[in-house]
Amino acid sequence: MLKQTSLRGPALLVCTSMTLAAAMSASGAKTWRTRRLAEPSRTAPLFDFHSNFWINLHQVLLHEGLLREGKPDRRLESGTPLSAPDMDKRDEANWNAAVNFYAANFGTRPQVFDDQLIQINDDLASQPEDQANLNPTGVPPDVAAILRSAAPIYRKYWWPAHNQSNENWITSQKERVRDLGPKLAAAMTNDLHEQWPAAPIRVDVSYYVAAIGYTFTTLPRHTTFSSSDPSNQGLGGFELLFHEASHTFADTVRNALATECRAQHKDCGAPQSGLSPLWHALLFYTSGVELRRLLPPIERASFTPYAYANGVYTHGNWPKYRVVLEKDWQAYLDGKMSFDAAIHTLAADL
Repeated sequence: MLKQTSLRGPALLVCTSMTLAAAMSASGAKTWRTRRLAEPSRTAPLFDFHSNFWINLHQVLLHEGLLREGKPDRRLESGTPLSAPDMDKRDEANWNAAVNFYAANFGTRPQVFDDQLIQINDDLASQPEDQANLNPTGVPPDVAAILRSAAPIYRKYWWPAHNQSNENWITSQKERVRDLGPKLAAAMTNDLHEQWPAAPIRVDVSYYVAAIGYTFTTLPRHTTFSSSDPSNQGLGGFELLFHEASHTFADTVRNALATECRAQHKDCGAPQSGLSPLWHALLFYTSGVELRRLLPPIERASFTPYAYANGVYTHGNWPKYRVVLEKDWQAYLDGKMSFDAAIHTLAADL
């Protein structure tokens, strides 16, 4: 089964206590002395970036259809429908028909947990980026027909600006990926006891992503990022790239935590409990710590990891997860505890 995950709280800064500063203090020198990491040796790119017309059109229609529901929804990136002053009546009617179709068929369905929407998004990633043809194998015929009918309208009125936004986002992240990416990937794979996938992870950048700004699938490895979401900009977006990528090499830590939590009769967010899992919080925490260590001193001083900056640790069981991660997983990241001991202590302290 395809798996997809996404989590982001409201854009709210919660890292105001001294706890984070103490846990993630500039102990980088000590950390690197006590936990020796292999120098990055990867030569293949970490990511494969795209601004795909068909994915953008699909995501825009999902967003506009969700907006048409007329209800507050944190997945919405704008409260105003797309419009064009010079749009003629025929184009307006055809565009409204496409949005109405998406609203009626997909409505408020959560993209991140919907197998059909996951399949459509992944299949569209394989379509040519020249916008000329659409020959999807996994897209329902009625959806493909709507995309074909809406394509000339989207291309005419909004695609140039949306594509430019996407390309600007890609350009803004590529330099960091080149300079810091290999070191961050090496640190995180070392922490999680797995390797980065051999092939680059595909990243489709879309102006809107009606799934809290980003989505990810593990089969295939495919991330879709919004170029317009404020929380995806700068270092926050850079960290999120690596957090989402870490889902592809998280089996070891996920399985270890599941085994330990069962042994200790602890609820670490098993699917049947309805709670988000501890391992997911651990991935957020790991990417934030390791990126902070790699930043130059000036940037490090002002950097707030994504999960803290966006209120991720304020929902459900996550406040409790934050406490044990800052105490137990941080000790492991600092080289003061083994991987197995950290897993055991994380479960014990819940």
